[in-house]
Amino acid sequence: MSVPPSKPGNGPSPSGRPEEPAASAAQRLPRTLADARRRFLVINGVAFLLTALLAGTAGELFATRPAGSMPLGVALGALQLTVLLLTSWWYDRTLRRRADPLVGLIRRHAGFADPSRSQPGPAQAVSRKPYSSQGGRR
Repeated sequence: MSVPPSKPGNGPSPSGRPEEPAASAAQRLPRTLADARRRFLVINGVAFLLTALLAGTAGELFATRPAGSMPLGVALGALQLTVLLLTSWWYDRTLRRRADPLVGLIRRHAGFADPSRSQPGPAQAVSRKPYSSQGGRR
């Protein structure tokens, strides 16, 4: 008894990945979002906890003025704000690079995004009457 040759779409692909790119994207998207969110929260959580622990245990340290007239507490607060802004930028950049292409692939596969339709321009996007059924008087 002979085994029939495999055809495209029969069984798993040789690489072990699903044949559908949208199915693969749908499987990778939650992991991508969770990884980026976890890194963002860990970095900012550690910075916040370190600042809170220092403020609670060594409050007088925050009042010292090592550089001119700026207290150390203000400098650490500015450092924490800088970390928050940098990680927010990094999180947004990561999602634009990794998650947005996956979402676009899923939308195209599902038929939600029609590439032949042009996107609305700025004037159309902010019109007062977004629906054609709102044309009459109120």
